[in-house]
Amino acid sequence: MIEAGALLDAGSDSDTAAAVDAPATFVPGWSVRKRLRGTSGDELVLEEVLASFLVIEPGANRVRSLARDRSWTAPTGSYVSDACRHPSGEVSAILIAEDGSVSLVRLDASLSQKTVSALHDSAVSTDPNAGDAGPTELVANRFPRDPARIAATGEDVIVAVTTSTYAVIAYRIQFANGAWGPPMRTLVEPPSQVIPFAPTSGTFNTFGAMWSTLRTPIDLDDQGAAYFAVWADTDRIRAHATVFGDGLIPLSSDPGDPLGLVGDIIVTKVTANGARAWSRVLGTPHEDEPYAIRAAGDTVAIVGRSRRLPGQDNTFWDVFIGSVTTDGSTTRARSIPFDASSIALAIDALPGAGWVIGGSDGWAQNPSGLSIVQNGTKLLFSLTDLAAEPMRWALPAGPRNNEIRTVTADERGVWYGGHEDGPIMHTGDSDLTQIHATGLLGHVPL
Repeated sequence: MIEAGALLDAGSDSDTAAAVDAPATFVPGWSVRKRLRGTSGDELVLEEVLASFLVIEPGANRVRSLARDRSWTAPTGSYVSDACRHPSGEVSAILIAEDGSVSLVRLDASLSQKTVSALHDSAVSTDPNAGDAGPTELVANRFPRDPARIAATGEDVIVAVTTSTYAVIAYRIQFANGAWGPPMRTLVEPPSQVIPFAPTSGTFNTFGAMWSTLRTPIDLDDQGAAYFAVWADTDRIRAHATVFGDGLIPLSSDPGDPLGLVGDIIVTKVTANGARAWSRVLGTPHEDEPYAIRAAGDTVAIVGRSRRLPGQDNTFWDVFIGSVTTDGSTTRARSIPFDASSIALAIDALPGAGWVIGGSDGWAQNPSGLSIVQNGTKLLFSLTDLAAEPMRWALPAGPRNNEIRTVTADERGVWYGGHEDGPIMHTGDSDLTQIHATGLLGHVPL
């Protein structure tokens, strides 16, 4: 699909990267959010039309086959929070309606809808900290556009929902005889007080960063155990430790931070039978945010962004990489500075050894606010291991904001997707039609 891009070291500038001839396939009007794993040879992608956070109705979402030019689009009034592919070639998707209700959809291998079923959970009313006037039914948090994540385990699924009470609940759900079975429930994080960030101006949530605290990336290992990454401040870690009694405490913050801000990441393992195995806290001395997780071999890797400077100076953020062994015995975390600010939005394991990571760099943020105020460039790099120096592929720069949002790797190379010509926070302030993007799909050999 795409010719080889040159490899550069982390210090290479965007002018050099822009000069490399690496044509990709473009999808006008859409952004590629995820490439769905599968073995059938028919590539599937989850795509969305970008929309302003000022508009209640989300942009269109669809699962699309690249080879057969077929797609399934989310019904009006709901959106696809996430989707996964099964060994059979069938697809499961999780839908969020405008009222926050959650449903599971099953598509056959040709992307025709087989069944849809609401996900109910009255046990939310009895969770610790739920309160006497708490919820009586499962409601997804309505700030982010992806408050629920899904992963395939054979023909069944694991779903993680960040709820309206800021709890994180995992469900293991069987699919058999054309129907969803009753969910097996595991409380990953109890209800707690998480104060969502709210913009004072602007029209678009670049990278989904304003509500990175309200989503839960998940992945599974080869034994069917699930791993969850959750942003956690001091209050959330305290609530976790009180409920589960595992002694988790926040990591030490930068002593030069006058505000003592804490933004760590809790990683939790849940076994294939739904039992909590362990939780660990990852992070750097500054605030960290998780955006993607990948379990491979004996390692679980988490990527996102880390604040470079202490306090409330938002000017610079760097790629964050943390890891924990699957037995929970060893943890580590680091940040990697690229051009200006950078963020990692996707990660996959390379065949044999190593990792590939995608995101965006070269952007800038309002030093005292939430706004991304400078367009980013495509960021795609590999690591021989999580402590190694990055080796970057030079990808052509497109117009406006550029993001790599999904990466997968196999023996044929690295497949990436995302968008260029995208908006940033204030792009649509005077004209919401400027909130649009051109999706891209590409491949680089190893």
